[in-house]
Amino acid sequence: YDRIAYTDCDVLFNRDINDLARQRLRAPLLAAHDDYMYFRPSYRQKLKLAPGAPYFNSGVVVFDMNAVRENALLERTRKTAIDGSMNDQNALNVVFEGKWQTMHPNWNLQSLGELGGFSQAWARHFAGGKPWGNQVGVELEALRIWRDLARDTPWGRPFEQRIPFERGVVKRFLRRFDAVAGLFGKDVQRRRARYDGSRMHAIYA
Repeated sequence: YDRIAYTDCDVLFNRDINDLARQRLRAPLLAAHDDYMYFRPSYRQKLKLAPGAPYFNSGVVVFDMNAVRENALLERTRKTAIDGSMNDQNALNVVFEGKWQTMHPNWNLQSLGELGGFSQAWARHFAGGKPWGNQVGVELEALRIWRDLARDTPWGRPFEQRIPFERGVVKRFLRRFDAVAGLFGKDVQRRRARYDGSRMHAIYA
């Protein structure tokens, strides 16, 4: 194959994935700009990315396989992941640094940001709560689709269980105090308090 479109299992498409695979490529990889991990200093220091280098989310990507094979990029990614004991997304960011282009954010509209509802997304990435697990942040429309797809399969059981009301209330309550938690050294909360999802939506090739 000349191209391969790859997605995580927590992605639901509202548009033909072939439209994604046919995007014009000017680099070996097409991915979503500015994953929220981009704002975590601890991650950037560990990965040793160049100052100011962007960090992408690998939940929805398209590979130009000719360029990937020519430079053995996936082999290098695998080696980087093993040698550095890191996940696939981190290893991909290290190896593909400076070798990727930004996709339209609607192809990887993540539930962690506030960029629009499910109907707006071409591909909705449930990067936070999952339809089959902790469903906080998952739109009801998406939840119904996922439930219908899972019905009569081994994956349908989670949808037969009620979500404890208290869990959602507690999470919403604690989220209001992210900025306070950041004062005590928790960089995740500190960055999340400053994060502006609209910035991500405005940056695409």
